[in-house]
Amino acid sequence: MAAPVVDTWELPDTPGTRAQWEARFGKENLRAETRYGPEGEGEYPVLVLFPDDARKRLVLDLDADRADAAVTGVSVSDAESLWHEASGLRVGMPLAELVALNGASISFFGLDWDYGGTVEDWHDGRLGNPPGASRFRAVTLVAREGADGDAVPVGDSSFRSDDAQWPGIGKDLLVGEIGIHWSMDGTP
Repeated sequence: MAAPVVDTWELPDTPGTRAQWEARFGKENLRAETRYGPEGEGEYPVLVLFPDDARKRLVLDLDADRADAAVTGVSVSDAESLWHEASGLRVGMPLAELVALNGASISFFGLDWDYGGTVEDWHDGRLGNPPGASRFRAVTLVAREGADGDAVPVGDSSFRSDDAQWPGIGKDLLVGEIGIHWSMDGTP
């Protein structure tokens, strides 16, 4: 069977069901897997789109209780991924570029723990999640390969992108993962 034609690698605004993803990309291009939650808590089912191609790979979170339900989230973490948001947000983007895209500083957790690098506050920037929205953006930062480990914040504390104590983080931290999550009741 011919590979599906993809006219864009833009991350979706709406979740779609498993059947819709299979129809769009071909059932043979999706593989069922199980992932572990944060801190190793629990397992949840996922479908991995193009599991053997880092440029096209996308993880789809499934509702464990309803096989016919819409996916609950998608995520991408491959540095060479073609997937991106309409805003221009993409994996591998330096923190300085992320802040410019947001139009405001951001706050994030220090690296080297389960929630390390997670953006926790967009400070009213363009990329922030509006209250009551059913679509939520989650971004995780990672250290650039070769970055000095002492030059990036680590640990279970919050740090700001504009903190003068960390002058090189604009280039030393990169977007390592983008997640889009949907909720029917407007909560993440």
